[in-house]
Amino acid sequence: MPSVLGLMERREARARQDLESWTEVLEQAQVEVDAARERVERARVGREELVSVLAEEGTVNTPVSVPSGGEVAAAMRSSGSGSGHGKRPPVWRSGMGEKVLSGLYREVFAAAVASSGPVNGVELTRAVGREAAIKNEVEKIRHRAYALEKRGWLVRAKDGRFTPASGAVGRGASPASAERLRPGAGTA
Repeated sequence: MPSVLGLMERREARARQDLESWTEVLEQAQVEVDAARERVERARVGREELVSVLAEEGTVNTPVSVPSGGEVAAAMRSSGSGSGHGKRPPVWRSGMGEKVLSGLYREVFAAAVASSGPVNGVELTRAVGREAAIKNEVEKIRHRAYALEKRGWLVRAKDGRFTPASGAVGRGASPASAERLRPGAGTA
């Protein structure tokens, strides 16, 4: 019979792992929030500068319409979330192939399929042609891998590395796209 102290130590270790996992997710979300906040600020400053320059030139004689946050969100939903991002991946079901994935989600999945084993966020970032030395780039790719994991496309090991889910690879993996995204496979 295991000791009570041993059981409590294992319980504490599992709780600590959960805490570390959620802390990592929270940190990744904060990175995304900070990046979005910075983009909003740059856009605002740029718009103000443009209005100022046009006002000096006398070409602005009507107020500039600036969409509200709700209008911006609606426009983003209707047109996608921007170049390269793609819409959220659907939950994987039997018979689905990677063709239903879009943008970086498709690239991240294909890179995981093309790898010879489990891959971490840095390796995925390199495989999709992003600069792995930039932490924000790695976090963007890791965030997409987490989304693919939650929807059944990828599996995450305890060490944080990703592999394609067995069902998702069987039918939908495209060897051509996997080869294209394999690190060192002739991508320029």
